[in-house]
Amino acid sequence: MTVHRWNKLSQAAVFPESFSEEMKALFASAAKADPNAQAEVASIYLRGDGVRVNISEAIRWYEKSANNGNASAALSLARLFSRGDLTDKDNDTAIKWYETAASLGDSRAMHRLGGIYAKGKIVAKDLSLAVFWFRKAAKAGDAAAQLVYGLMLRDGKGVEVDLQGALNWINRSLEGELIDENKIMAQKVKRSLTTTSQTDSVSDPNINMTKNETAA
Repeated sequence: MTVHRWNKLSQAAVFPESFSEEMKALFASAAKADPNAQAEVASIYLRGDGVRVNISEAIRWYEKSANNGNASAALSLARLFSRGDLTDKDNDTAIKWYETAASLGDSRAMHRLGGIYAKGKIVAKDLSLAVFWFRKAAKAGDAAAQLVYGLMLRDGKGVEVDLQGALNWINRSLEGELIDENKIMAQKVKRSLTTTSQTDSVSDPNINMTKNETAA
């Protein structure tokens, strides 16, 4: 059932009697191209809150919202097509929406793209692209991506080995929100990299010399 419509005479919208004033205002804002309202309308159709569940309508409103610059809506679309439990699974479409969300600044989408190219299950494995997306997510403040990027720098996966850079990103990840398992891993890697750095300093006495000492 259509829950809102405008006739050719541009009269007021028609809503079901069950709609609250708040719902009416939300749908009206969505019709006026408010991206946040459009995303919420999509979620309403997805959950069936006050309306029947309608996945095609949810997708339509998420698309409107994403095309109007809402990164979360683009991410929701990517997840819908990636999971394939509520609509047909479509990896190509999922990646397109992950890229849209990433282009709109969503670090979760950047992180996910990094994982997609690192694993190579639904696209050809490409560590260079994995590094690209993990780095972007790390710079955007995603703590888990900072950890992964740090590990890639440590191990030279898709990028040249950079132990100091790896330690810097591991430290930044520990300043953010990591799940317990990742936090334990980050702390372990930090200890290892710190020990390596100290060992290198001892083996090369010039590393820690000040400018004055070097000049002397």
